[in-house]
Amino acid sequence: MKPSFWTVIKKRFQHKKAHKAVHKVKETDSLKDIEAIIDYLKEVHLDTEKLLKQMKKLQDLEKERTIASEGLLHVNLQAQAELFDSLLRDYESFQDDTSISSIRVQHVAKEFLKYAKKAGMKDLVKEKKKDQQWRREW
Repeated sequence: MKPSFWTVIKKRFQHKKAHKAVHKVKETDSLKDIEAIIDYLKEVHLDTEKLLKQMKKLQDLEKERTIASEGLLHVNLQAQAELFDSLLRDYESFQDDTSISSIRVQHVAKEFLKYAKKAGMKDLVKEKKKDQQWRREW
């Protein structure tokens, strides 16, 4: 005999209730996030130095373009196109890394507010939740 519809639903509910820990979302680890941010900040100068060199080269090519003759204009624009291929790829990677670090900082701040609330610092939490930077409006 087949179990009734309600019996099946009841069993599913009991299964989820019994295995609640399995379905729980993993909490963020603030220390790991902070370490990852520190690592990023230690190495970010390598990315910015590379991007700065590329931008200076682009600046030189753009200055040359304004005074280039028709014959050299195509050569200049081809050089700029090749430079842009590298520049756009590197800048996208830099932006992605920066965005990830930003998200990590926001997670750490959120965890901080949670700990402050547990410690009874309700006024501080209330003040920070009103602040635009703490509300992720940056």
